Amino acid sequence: MPTMRLRALGTLAALAALAGPVAGCEKKSEPTAGAPTGAAASPTVDVAANSKTVCAAALDAVKAGFVGMADDAIAQIDKPVAEAEKNRLIRERYTTIVTGLRAQAPQAADPAVRGSFENLATAIEQRMADAKAMEVDEPTLEKHLTAMDTACGN
Repeated sequence: MPTMRLRALGTLAALAALAGPVAGCEKKSEPTAGAPTGAAASPTVDVAANSKTVCAAALDAVKAGFVGMADDAIAQIDKPVAEAEKNRLIRERYTTIVTGLRAQAPQAADPAVRGSFENLATAIEQRMADAKAMEVDEPTLEKHLTAMDTACGN
């Protein structure tokens, strides 16, 4: 049983590490004059500044969710909880991420940033609807985290 807990801890640490690279969220290049930036962007919106702001807020939600999962797993080493409680806590952490992403997506002026938030939120929602939703090992979230990282300019 301790090996299983350590494996879960290792997996949660890996998920938290995946969320870490999303950090900078600053666009590396400005859109060129006359280049379409999407329907949400108006001529007065500084896309790079907007992206920096929304990416930082979305990253906070992602970090809160994954770090919370890791903290919960660590706490459960000393004080185990029932499977139903573990599942509730994981679902709560995923909901934190989805709520944060859904709140920031409409604020994003860059369609790539907005799309990456929506895609990650949708992938997490699909995961929570799955019969094995609370199993920690889930490589499909990695590609969406990487896409968010790329869209945010990292």
